[in-house]
Amino acid sequence: MNILLAFKAEPDPGMLAEKDWQAATADTHGPDVSLLRCSPGADEQAAAALLLAQRNGGCEMTLTALSIGDERALHWLRYFVALGFETPVLLETTADLRFAPEFVARNIADWQRNHGADLIITGCQSSEGQNSQTPFLVAEMLAWPCFTQVERFTLEPPFIVVEQRTMTGLRRCRVRFPAVIAVRQCGEVALPVPGMRQRLAAAKADVVRRSVVVETTPAVQCLRLERPEQRRHATIISGATAQEKARRLWADYLRQRMPS
Repeated sequence: MNILLAFKAEPDPGMLAEKDWQAATADTHGPDVSLLRCSPGADEQAAAALLLAQRNGGCEMTLTALSIGDERALHWLRYFVALGFETPVLLETTADLRFAPEFVARNIADWQRNHGADLIITGCQSSEGQNSQTPFLVAEMLAWPCFTQVERFTLEPPFIVVEQRTMTGLRRCRVRFPAVIAVRQCGEVALPVPGMRQRLAAAKADVVRRSVVVETTPAVQCLRLERPEQRRHATIISGATAQEKARRLWADYLRQRMPS
């Protein structure tokens, strides 16, 4: 059973210092995140953890980790190799892919057509574009069913059992391969940490690298950066003396909350 995990290594803007955000307000280019360390989103890390748990449970599978972007994704591709993924793939481009879900989906679908996969797993949405379109576009291009908001899944070849979070609760479905599922991180799984021996071996692993060309990308421009005002909600109790303030606190606030 061949399974493809597609992830996007994204910079964490929370690592920027206050002065970097302040400097970015001087123009419309936005903060410079080119030097920030990138990592997969929480959804994609949860998907990888669920896959590895299935393998540890005895389910036979061949795992491929695929990312689209620049060389900053190489660290995480080798990290996944250290965890047990057989094939790391980097589709290289320096283009801005924050708002290009169709391009990302087309390359994932092309890789599947050329190399084959019974199951494609993604996160529900990226932390940058947050458009939530990529898994649906991949499924449409391949004419596969797509399931999103998946919190857990169990592999029972040739089926997969998924648990989806819906407006009315948790729905459990049993689906025949092939399929596309988008995993939602729900705080119950964590990505394993490989040992030093596995890390050293993965550092020498060959990463399949293919250059991809972006025909057109949307012109993304930062219009304005505004720092939200952070104030606590409070009520000032006024009074001439401390005793008067204490009586007002009791009458207006504490008395209504005391059990009768």
